[in-house]
Amino acid sequence: MNGELLARLDNDWESPCFLPSLLDWGIISVDIPESVTKRVLEAIIPGANLEYQSEQSNGQYDFKLHYSDGTVAAVEATAARNETYMRMLARICDERKGGRIIQAQYCRKSWLIIPATDEIMKIRQSVDPYLAKLEEEGIGSFPPVRTPTARQMCRDLRIAFGSVLHTDGKPTIEIGPPIGAGAVGSRRAVETGETEAWKEDNRKKLGAANTAERHLVVYMPAGSLAWSALTNFEPPATSPNIPEEITDLWLIGQGEKLDEFVVWHAGIKETWMSTRVSMRTGKVPVSE
Repeated sequence: MNGELLARLDNDWESPCFLPSLLDWGIISVDIPESVTKRVLEAIIPGANLEYQSEQSNGQYDFKLHYSDGTVAAVEATAARNETYMRMLARICDERKGGRIIQAQYCRKSWLIIPATDEIMKIRQSVDPYLAKLEEEGIGSFPPVRTPTARQMCRDLRIAFGSVLHTDGKPTIEIGPPIGAGAVGSRRAVETGETEAWKEDNRKKLGAANTAERHLVVYMPAGSLAWSALTNFEPPATSPNIPEEITDLWLIGQGEKLDEFVVWHAGIKETWMSTRVSMRTGKVPVSE
């Protein structure tokens, strides 16, 4: 998937909930949690400067946060990951078994499909004639599932979403990154961040810091349930459940625009607060 495809999806899909997980999908460099952390925290905290710790062989945290008054805090950046989701991505991207692109034999148009199962080989082997039948029935996207063909395909192959792509050349079927399924609410984002806070590696890095403040920043990849909760709900008026090694917890996810981030923050002395940061206007937080 490349920038051209993302542009086509932007035209075809009206809802930001269909944005793929760019970090896990490999479109964005794996250092995006660090780069986003630096940009966002420097935008939110007046006069702040995040100094990257280039030597991390001894398990050091990622940044020294220099405040304008000269005090220093420790910052560790990480990304929330789901093991089931990662397994599905690995099977989709396995070039030995066909990779993400299926060369269509029956379809006359190109499609993007989103699986809701890790049985990717079954999808590769069987989806083409189903989609061709949908084309004959005048169906260019689903859900909603409007025909017996669509219902049978979703039942047999467990495909969550499909849409015709406007492309030139020979038709192909692209298997896109899976989208999480389940209940979404503000607690989904908070619990995801708290899970990362209690992981041993994050606790160890920040626990070794000789600073009064120790911040953990959790980047929420687009397309995950935690990201959906972060970008569509207000945080609860509670304090975070975090270990003593961590004093502040930040949750960051990309907003509806590429230059916008949604940020939740809480600490041992503060309940959850939310803001939006626009990079387009030059390091100026945009209030909720």
